[in-house]
Amino acid sequence: MGLEPRPVPPHVFSLEARTLSYGSFVRAESGFEVENFSQVDLPEALFGEGPLGGPMHDPGLFKPLVSELVESVEGGVDDASLVLPDAWLRLAFTEMEEVPRRGQRRDEVLRWKLKRQVPFRVEELRLEGVEVEPLPEQSAGSRVLLAFAIDRVLGQLEDAFLECGVRLGRVLNSSLATVDSVREVVDEIDLAAIVLVSAGGYSLTFTQAGEPLLHRFRGLDSGIGGDAAARLVQRDLKLTQTFVNQQLPGREIGRVVLASQAAQQSFWLESLEQGLGHVPVALGREQLPLRGAVPDVSPALLAPMVGAACAEFS
Repeated sequence: MGLEPRPVPPHVFSLEARTLSYGSFVRAESGFEVENFSQVDLPEALFGEGPLGGPMHDPGLFKPLVSELVESVEGGVDDASLVLPDAWLRLAFTEMEEVPRRGQRRDEVLRWKLKRQVPFRVEELRLEGVEVEPLPEQSAGSRVLLAFAIDRVLGQLEDAFLECGVRLGRVLNSSLATVDSVREVVDEIDLAAIVLVSAGGYSLTFTQAGEPLLHRFRGLDSGIGGDAAARLVQRDLKLTQTFVNQQLPGREIGRVVLASQAAQQSFWLESLEQGLGHVPVALGREQLPLRGAVPDVSPALLAPMVGAACAEFS
């Protein structure tokens, strides 16, 4: 009767500042099979720079690259999900006494709450809020997960894909998508930390039995390296540990999962152990819900794309 949840389309695009990736993840009996995977390089400085990224300087350079990936897929692509970097599509949790259910009033209230938490012009942002489970220590009211990005950037991307015949049904943050891809690894852990390292920084998402509780993104200057980078990261991780202790008193981290490029693993494994006081586990392709042949790409890229394909809708 159409009441059963249905899987999202298998087509997933992942956008980074210099690369656009495409994958088709087809549901199998016990996971997903990668039916297609391809990438194209983007022109240097195509996107503007800023704490939330920036609009494309020339969208006309982007559309042919989308078209190239779409035309390589037999039967084409009609509907797809798009995964964006954590730096571009940010997350924030907030607590509210009452959340308007819909309409302009809801948007006004959410923007007012966000304006008190972030240093961005909320008028220029596209914002969405989803009610989530309150923290165990929360006394009353509702807890809302806010996702926000520059509206003009999202509009440019949606227009470019639509002109290539692709409707973007979902636009996701990389960290939240990664959480969906590693549920088998963290589902039974009372408090887990999932660390996603990207070119622009790193994110820590703390989950309870697989559901996000806290999230922090930290940008990193690419010019900082060596001992200076290690000191900066470890100091921030210790501050994060203090923040978690304040938000979740008495709770201990049961597992730390790292998703990063292979060349960065040694640095991050050591930093996470010292900063969070827990031996981390490096995420490998064998820990993702994938079956059959798997493309030789970093789990830091693959995990969010697989996670985007895991969702269902009613």
